[in-house]
Amino acid sequence: MRVARLHGIGDLRLATEPDPSPQPGHTLVQVQAVGLCGSDLHWFHGGGIGDAALDHPLVLGHEFAGLALDGPHAGSLVAVDPAIPCTTCRMCLAGHRNLCPTVRFAGHGTNDGALR
Repeated sequence: MRVARLHGIGDLRLATEPDPSPQPGHTLVQVQAVGLCGSDLHWFHGGGIGDAALDHPLVLGHEFAGLALDGPHAGSLVAVDPAIPCTTCRMCLAGHRNLCPTVRFAGHGTNDGALR
């Protein structure tokens, strides 16, 4: 798979990497569109955003859509919610995953995004 990975401020490198393997309960999506937003620009121009700093190569892109390749939506075009809640905290268990206090995001920190 082709990947655009940020290695440092202004240092975006294209490479070929192995296809990812989805975790249990996740779906592999063949990315067909990615929107770049202000946070991606902060990563590229400043090496971070807020209190998160680039300390390892990162694939940007958290606004994306594509084709679901497996799981219950296989074959469907999907828009992806980039939030990755813990699923075990009180808020997640109550059905409020959007309020998870330890939510992570694709294309931020240690979680690769969709420019791949």
